[in-house]
Amino acid sequence: MSAPSSLMSNLASVVKEASDEEIQVPKSDDFFESKAFRLLTLILYMGGVSGMGLTLAVYYLFIWDSRMPPLPVFKHTHPIG
Repeated sequence: MSAPSSLMSNLASVVKEASDEEIQVPKSDDFFESKAFRLLTLILYMGGVSGMGLTLAVYYLFIWDSRMPPLPVFKHTHPIG
C-alpha cells in the first residue's frame, strides 16, 4: 500500500513543478496584431455605423416626403347606408 502513496506524492511534486513553469511566447511585431490596429479598426467601424445613422437621419429630416397622397374619388358610386 505504500507504493500508491509514494507514487501520488511523486506525481504531486511533478505537477507542482510543472505548474510553476512559465511558457515564454515570442512577442509579435506584426502591425495587424498590434493594439494600434485594433483601435484603428474599432474607430473605423464605429465611424461607419454612426455615419450611416447620420445619413439616414439627414435623409428622413430633409429629403423624405411623409405626406400621404390624396385618396382617389370614385364617381358613380352609392354611399354605404
